[in-house]
Amino acid sequence: MGSKDILYFVISFCIVWTTVFLCWVLYYLARLLRNANQIVEEFRVRLQVLLETINYVRGKVEDISHILTLAENGVSGLVRKVVKKKTDEWINHGMDKFDETAKQAVNKAVEATTNQLKKTVKAIKK
Repeated sequence: MGSKDILYFVISFCIVWTTVFLCWVLYYLARLLRNANQIVEEFRVRLQVLLETINYVRGKVEDISHILTLAENGVSGLVRKVVKKKTDEWINHGMDKFDETAKQAVNKAVEATTNQLKKTVKAIKK
């Protein structure tokens, strides 16, 4: 065996080890990319769940807001009607001596009560 044969043997050995090393590096690089892809996919799934939860909560809050608005309008209208009816009965039947100014004052008091009720419902809604 000559010196050229030993040189070719060493070069062949180095090429084999370089090939094995490159295969090992490519294998771990592929695993790294697969793990990164799994992490990104899991993040997407969790983000989608979070967005669905936020949209669900937003829908419920909007529904409650609509219900409170309807309740505010209904309750304030109902209170206004009941109070107006009772005050009209009281003024018309029991107090014939009241003049128009007194009737207007009572109507203003009814309006103030209704407005205060609206403010209270709005504060509850917030």
